[in-house]
Amino acid sequence: MRTKHFIVVLCCIVTSTLLFIILGTSESNDLKNIVSHTHQQINKIQENLRVSEEKNLEIDAKYLTILGFTTQSGAHNATKNTLTANYYKYDDNNRNDHRPRKYPGYMVDVELLPNSKEDLENSQSSQANGHTSTTHVFNGTKVNFTIVTYVQEGQAPSAILLSQNIALKFPNEYLIIYDLGLSEDELRALTAYCNNSRCTVISYDLSVFPSHVSDQRMHAYRPIVIKDALMRSKSILFAENYIRIRGTSQDLLELQKQLHSVGVLGWNTPTAVSTRTHPKMFDYFHTDADDFIFLRMVDLDTVLFEDTSFVTEKILLPWIKCALTLECLDPIGAQSNGCKYNKKPQYRYSGCHSYDTSAFNIVLGLTWHLDDSKYSLPSEEYNIFYRETLEQATKILENRRRNSSETSEHPFTDD
Repeated sequence: MRTKHFIVVLCCIVTSTLLFIILGTSESNDLKNIVSHTHQQINKIQENLRVSEEKNLEIDAKYLTILGFTTQSGAHNATKNTLTANYYKYDDNNRNDHRPRKYPGYMVDVELLPNSKEDLENSQSSQANGHTSTTHVFNGTKVNFTIVTYVQEGQAPSAILLSQNIALKFPNEYLIIYDLGLSEDELRALTAYCNNSRCTVISYDLSVFPSHVSDQRMHAYRPIVIKDALMRSKSILFAENYIRIRGTSQDLLELQKQLHSVGVLGWNTPTAVSTRTHPKMFDYFHTDADDFIFLRMVDLDTVLFEDTSFVTEKILLPWIKCALTLECLDPIGAQSNGCKYNKKPQYRYSGCHSYDTSAFNIVLGLTWHLDDSKYSLPSEEYNIFYRETLEQATKILENRRRNSSETSEHPFTDD
């Protein structure tokens, strides 16, 4: 009897053990499956976050139409209307030894837009009182070379003196002044001085673009003005209205010759691009701030541009796309003042961002493999330009009205 009970108990123990083993194995496998599935979900979430955080330059196609980014008939791919600006990959044979070897390059995709009859019919331009009002593609006859500037409310005295500077020094050159918000009185005063066949005031409507484009702090309108001017002229000298030229026609001719070989020509400064550019802006160009620590920043006070497909696609297109993308142009934490140049090393971000100038320099650096000698001249050498403040310009005009101006008050007449 006891033996029978013992056998029953033993069978129960063995059965229970087997059940525990079986159930334990099943639970272990389920646990492994759960853990594996969880890891997959975590990886998927991380990948989605990475993709969502990836910065891309995408703007509404209507802005590209307004700015004349069109294609010749039949030039685009029938299966995908895409223009790919594939920026040059880094070539170790075309580099200076002191420059970083890492160079990722970047891609910019933009939808090609047809230059249709409807587009041209929608171009709204009118001429009245010596100036032109425009917001759309120019379809007139191009001149060979034009000096280009812009003027905003309160800056009319500077633009007036620049127009006189050009008329005195370069009477055969064309001048376009873009009115970006003058009052009626200011516009009337400016057109009284700029009222001949070689000087034109264009009232340009910025309201068709995102609201931040009108912000004077960011200067997003500068690449827009430059692009519009290049639809009117084969080459331009862009200059701020406070710039004066002390050179000669021969100086301009020499600069135009240099410009012809590169398409863009400016003057660089000792400041590194990384010093005056918020680190988050580099993300939109898929590059690293460390690549720009030896690249001298080009000032946008005076820059020459030539109207070529190379300049349009490689320089103006990505520059304008960043200018129209607020997060690219004005990253969170960016500010235009409070620069601290005493940081060591000096190429570290100074805490001071240069907005459109920073974007311009990133594009130049990527296009020319971080070699600023390809597209710029040292600012301390061969610079025929100088500045005249708005306060100085206003004082000169006031003295003229009183008939008490002196030759010394007109620095643009002095070589």
